[in-house]
Amino acid sequence: TAYIAFQVLRTRIGKIDSPDCPACKREPETVHHYLLQCPAHRGARARLRAEIGSKNMFMEKLLNCRDSLKPLFQFINDTGRFRNTFGVLPPLENEEDVGEG
Repeated sequence: TAYIAFQVLRTRIGKIDSPDCPACKREPETVHHYLLQCPAHRGARARLRAEIGSKNMFMEKLLNCRDSLKPLFQFINDTGRFRNTFGVLPPLENEEDVGEG
């Protein structure tokens, strides 16, 4: 199973020396920081918020709600954070692309 190693995890397992976010270099990079706080991703986050609504801008909804997946993939592509690792994530067009859940 693949997983995404943010800087904090990579520091804990000894892969890198600093947990700092590579985009803003202000705070440790965690999933929460990347999705909801990083000032470097403000524009991408604004587009995500416009797509899913402010009431859905919290971790549980972003990561567990089927309706959030397509906009979340777009956010990830917009930030370019994982492009070197995963390339450009394909757009989710149909419910069948998302799977059951």
